[in-house]
Amino acid sequence: MSLFQSYLIVGPSNQRRIQTEILAKSLEIDLKKVSPDIFIIAPQNQSISINQVRDLKRHIFEKPVSSKYKFVIIEDAQKLTHEAQNALLKILEEPPESAIIVLEAKNEQAFLPTILSRVIIKRAKQPKVHIPSHLATFEKKDLLSTLETVTQVKDPTGWIDEQIQLFYKQLLKNLQGQNPKLSVSHLAQMIEKSKEAKIMIEANVDSKFALASLIFSLKSFDYPKLK
Repeated sequence: MSLFQSYLIVGPSNQRRIQTEILAKSLEIDLKKVSPDIFIIAPQNQSISINQVRDLKRHIFEKPVSSKYKFVIIEDAQKLTHEAQNALLKILEEPPESAIIVLEAKNEQAFLPTILSRVIIKRAKQPKVHIPSHLATFEKKDLLSTLETVTQVKDPTGWIDEQIQLFYKQLLKNLQGQNPKLSVSHLAQMIEKSKEAKIMIEANVDSKFALASLIFSLKSFDYPKLK
């Protein structure tokens, strides 16, 4: 079989499902139709258990009924328990030829290295959210509009990473003497506050709360802009 059988699609939930649907369509599988050849696993009680993976194993080794493939989707796969990942690994090592396995997750950080070594990782890009200005040009008077904007962000950690990259670019311009708008101390503290917000989100703090805290912390700064 020339088609690779196991995939990890990471990104915002709606975008990663679009990528899954594109993959299924390439195999002449319509995920919008009910089929015995489509098997979907979702978290139960905030996690995906080893018993759910065992159910998958029983299903996946049956012959397809109406398609060439058994198409398996594991939603929010970052919630697989350690035991469930080990059980899944045995399937990924020797999947039946008629099986396509797709793990959907917000990122790859929660997975065992052995799982990551056996899947093709595809990144679903976050659609652009209209943000009038990035945080490096944040003004206190724009507090309300900025708070409203960040609540639209679908991938908070990815968005924060983009902000940090913008800060570093501004910092580089400053060091090159290109007349930046913000001081080095301002940018350095914005970078640190952004990193703190990202750590909060990765520790399962509500993302909207973490982003709002970031905006309010920036509001408390009183940095002079460079002339």
